[in-house]
Amino acid sequence: MPRRSRQNKKNISNQDAQWQQAWQSPGQMGMQKKQILLNSINDRIDNRRRQKKRFFFIGLSAVAAILVAIFFRMPGNGSAINTNAWQELASADHSKKILLEDGSVIWLAPNSSVKVYTNFLKKRSTVLAKGTAFFSVAKDAQHPFTIGVNRQLVTVVGTAFTIHKLDSVDLQLTVKEGKVALNNPGGIQLVTAGQQVITSQANTGLVQVIDPGAADWWLHQQMRLQNITLIELLNRIETYYQVKLTYGTINKNKKVTLTWDLTISLQDNLTVLNTLTGYNIH
Repeated sequence: MPRRSRQNKKNISNQDAQWQQAWQSPGQMGMQKKQILLNSINDRIDNRRRQKKRFFFIGLSAVAAILVAIFFRMPGNGSAINTNAWQELASADHSKKILLEDGSVIWLAPNSSVKVYTNFLKKRSTVLAKGTAFFSVAKDAQHPFTIGVNRQLVTVVGTAFTIHKLDSVDLQLTVKEGKVALNNPGGIQLVTAGQQVITSQANTGLVQVIDPGAADWWLHQQMRLQNITLIELLNRIETYYQVKLTYGTINKNKKVTLTWDLTISLQDNLTVLNTLTGYNIH
């Protein structure tokens, strides 16, 4: 028998033994070795396919299916591993309430989305993928609650705050209650109730004092805004509706008092605002 043929049979025999080991004790074999075995199956299938030996192809296909099952088999109990570690939840043109397993609540503004770690009680981790979200976090000192936004991280134990994803790099954080730690390349910044920060190039800017109600004003159907400056009102509108308003030259420090009604359209609310100010904000 030629040496190459004997060597090939020896390699196949070793692989068969490894397949048996992987099936009986899946936890003792690393994923890299399992991937190598799976690749070897594909190679052998291709070789036999070229030789048109249909019966061998069928046998190896069955083994491949078994080995794929091993990859996703939990050692000891045979249960499947959830390869999707995150569940994405999104809102449409209205806000959406999400109740988490630990009692925390996330309110998504329109056209926003958040990812929640599948095994949330073990790891209270979320990611703000798009838009704006208000978080009311249940207290749990043993399991900090984290929100990833771009490459920045917000960490809390129990508090209430809003995060707005400005773009692919920066964010706006407004705290209603408690304390929030913002961690980014610029360092760690502690932000407390009634404070707001906006990052620039993933670095935290100046901490601004703001009405705590700015964090969740949009959770009410109607909100009476007393002596609010135009610049703050426009910021709230653009953040919530995810729009960029046009207004030309205006006095941004001008104060107005009005009722913002979230049961009617943005355009109808802007009509009321323009009537009060004499401006053309659209």
